[in-house]
Amino acid sequence: MKAFAAALLIALVGILLIGIQQYRVIALQGQVTVSAKAVKEATEANAESQATITTLRAEAKRNADYLADLNKRLKASESKARQARKNFEDLKRNSKPVRDWAAQPLPDGLRGKPAASTGKDNGGKDRAP
Repeated sequence: MKAFAAALLIALVGILLIGIQQYRVIALQGQVTVSAKAVKEATEANAESQATITTLRAEAKRNADYLADLNKRLKASESKARQARKNFEDLKRNSKPVRDWAAQPLPDGLRGKPAASTGKDNGGKDRAP
């Protein structure tokens, strides 16, 4: 009977140890599942972030190219405007019709003098009270 009790006790301890180990295996499998899910989600988020980064870099490059093109056009426009100003100044100085026009006297009204009488009745507005 002592042997039977000892065997029963050893069997119970063995079953208890196997149960504890099984519990640990199940807990570890749960942790592995949770970890695998977290890794999968992190990998998907990383892939999405990489796609966003790629898109943003492409957009930044397009913006930089567009800005460079605008600066180039601005410089060309400024150059054309400088040339047009220079041509206009040269024309003012060197063109006989422009010089003749500029040499004409200003009309009386623009020189601060009262305008010459045109013979029309202005309703007494030109007369002093």
